[in-house]
Amino acid sequence: MKKVARAWAPASLSNLGPGFDALGAAITGLGDTVSVELTTGPGITVDFDPYGAWIGPTDAQRNTAAVAARHVASVAGFDWSSDSGLHLSIRKGLAAGTGLGSSAASAVAAAVATEALLGGKLSEKDMIAAVVAGESATSGQGHADNVLPSLMGGFVLMRSAHPTDFLRTEGWKELLLLVALPDAEVLTRDARKALPATVPLSRAVDHAARLALMVAALERKDVADLGSWMMSDDIVIPARRHLWPWLDDLAGAALGSGAAGCTISGSGPAVVACCSQSGDDGPQVAIKRALEQQMERAGLEGSVSMHRIDNHGALLLDGDQAISWRTGQRIPNPIL
Repeated sequence: MKKVARAWAPASLSNLGPGFDALGAAITGLGDTVSVELTTGPGITVDFDPYGAWIGPTDAQRNTAAVAARHVASVAGFDWSSDSGLHLSIRKGLAAGTGLGSSAASAVAAAVATEALLGGKLSEKDMIAAVVAGESATSGQGHADNVLPSLMGGFVLMRSAHPTDFLRTEGWKELLLLVALPDAEVLTRDARKALPATVPLSRAVDHAARLALMVAALERKDVADLGSWMMSDDIVIPARRHLWPWLDDLAGAALGSGAAGCTISGSGPAVVACCSQSGDDGPQVAIKRALEQQMERAGLEGSVSMHRIDNHGALLLDGDQAISWRTGQRIPNPIL
């Protein structure tokens, strides 16, 4: 048995267009790192790297990484009654409350590191249960639309209430994503309260058709259609639009500069636009500039960054190499 293991998990987009609670995607460049170490004291202890993007709760009952790690350890047969325990060190690569799956990334990285530390290969079903349990620790609900992409990589379509029922498809290199992240707070509980309790059958049927067409665009690797369907939601975004007063102007700036589509990610505040990259001077340059200028005009502090779909998902870190949890493939360590 190892004494310490370290893993990284990517940020993720969710609630993409008509994909509310059903479609998510892992993105490159942002993520959380968790180290898990065997200790001589019982239970789980947690600390945060003070140089990370955020410092969260260290109470193991409320910390998403600790809950996921405990779930993995228990399934793996870890003896909690002995004089041994686990210590988690978390380095946040993204702050909470961004709409980019911050708590999910921590839960996934902790689960993968704990599994490696304890020397066993848990089943896919057990790992999914662990990361969903971790996500529940902060959100109060076991939604899988961030944790599954973070664990598996790529785009993941799922039944949120039954997360082991999912379909994964890979992103492609020509698809570029631009994320505008205003320095604003949107509380998930407020976003949930804004949702309608019921919708007419005709709208539900239309919503399902829109999601099916969006998934078809993913399968065809059609950026234009993907962008079009990203903006096609007649239920969730209209009900929440008052929470994101910047969305329409940012979307207008992105679309006017060549983006194929633009929508909110998660509960916000992150806004994501997509385009086809065509060289270093492609539309992404104009889109990024337009988003930055619009944020400045609106008096919004924040940033705009470029990403692709992360097809590797969670990685076990081993020196200058990283190992994909899903495939076992070795790649260069992305966080060195």
